[in-house]
Amino acid sequence: MTSDEKAAPRLSLRQLIWICLGAITMALIISTAFSMLERGYVTQAMVRLSRRVLPAQEQVAALNTAYVDQETGQRGFMLTADQAFLTPYNAGKAQADRLVAQIRATLAGDDEANRRLDAVVVAGTNWMTQAAEPQIAARRAGSIPPDQLESMTLSGKRLFDEVRGQLSALGARAGELIAQQLRRVHAAQRMANIVQGAAAFLLLAVVITAVWLLHRFLTRPVNSVLHDVTAVAEGDYDRAIRSAGLREVAVLADAAETMRDNLRANTTLLLDAERRDEQARIAADLHDRTIQRVFGLGLELTSAAQRRSPDLTRLVHETDRIIADLRRIVFNLNVAANPSDDAVGLCNAIIKVVEDSATDLGFTPDLEFSGPIDDRAPLGAARTETLAVLNESLTNIGRHAQASAATIHVATLDSQLRLIVRDNGIGSSAVDPGDDLRRDIQYRAKQFGGHGTIRTAGDDGGTIVEWVIPLAYRD
Repeated sequence: MTSDEKAAPRLSLRQLIWICLGAITMALIISTAFSMLERGYVTQAMVRLSRRVLPAQEQVAALNTAYVDQETGQRGFMLTADQAFLTPYNAGKAQADRLVAQIRATLAGDDEANRRLDAVVVAGTNWMTQAAEPQIAARRAGSIPPDQLESMTLSGKRLFDEVRGQLSALGARAGELIAQQLRRVHAAQRMANIVQGAAAFLLLAVVITAVWLLHRFLTRPVNSVLHDVTAVAEGDYDRAIRSAGLREVAVLADAAETMRDNLRANTTLLLDAERRDEQARIAADLHDRTIQRVFGLGLELTSAAQRRSPDLTRLVHETDRIIADLRRIVFNLNVAANPSDDAVGLCNAIIKVVEDSATDLGFTPDLEFSGPIDDRAPLGAARTETLAVLNESLTNIGRHAQASAATIHVATLDSQLRLIVRDNGIGSSAVDPGDDLRRDIQYRAKQFGGHGTIRTAGDDGGTIVEWVIPLAYRD
């Protein structure tokens, strides 16, 4: 996980649920609001159609009937002079006046319909004032000659045709209004269907998005953590438990990862403890049994050599070397069983240098450690130079000393680290690079406040390299 991912706030499960529910609720509210709005338009259009336009058409038809009744009654009275024919005339006149007022109220706001209604009223008034009323008055006064009656009938018919024409125009306008309102109803219905479909699509998109969010931030991270935890539970302790998804899932993953780290650490500590216990047991067995027995054998051989045969001296020396080797093995086992980063690093490094030099030397030097080297060995450059001096000394023995044996003694004494390398070769006087090596060792030791020397071992021959530096030096 990157630092940016750690710093970025994670979404919680509660927040995700509220986001999904909020989005779905908002989609429902929006879709419902638009659907209700469009349905309201449809309802308004239907109400206008049923309460204004259709009644207006019916009123126009009734007005046409009222004028026809007037014309029929007027013509009947003119032909028969029977007062009964004036009843539909008078009733039609009253009905026409009432219907004109109703139509004006119904079609209020429609200028074209009112203009055509005014034309009907004017035509009707012209017919009544110029034909119907004068002709009725004349007929009441007495009989009318046939030629004059025919002329009156033609005149009245001409004027009433004008009334019919205006009524037809008014009826056509009512039909236009009905057609317009039906188109509005259909348009509103179509828009309502579109809005309803869009709302359904929006709701479906929101639901799909909510499902994707749940899969992306909940289901998939939970499955990932489950797979990692299962793998760790089956023994794959090196598999990291990835932290992803919601805050709660990430917290669980981090807790599981912490448990995995603790499990690995505890397992490692347990294995190390078991290994150290085994090494300590082996070291104790070697020390308590093997070394003591070999040491006892050496004492017996020494006593026998002093009392009886000088030929046992070689066996005594060999026994001493075996004891030294066993002590080194025991020391290494104890170091491995009780590790210390500083001391173990130096001791292991010295052992490795000695083991690496065995091939070039043709033999393995004897190695002895004395004192608390594990706890007090210097670090850094002092440690590096100590190993370098040891390596160069062994290299010099292998190239020039013609030795068959060598001993290395590392000790901490009087607040000093002492490294002594001794061989049984031809001595430093016969070694050409001896002076350069001596000056180099002396120079290196002075850097740390110590001293380094190379000298001949004595009558037995060989060379002694001594390297001494203070234990207190730590860079």
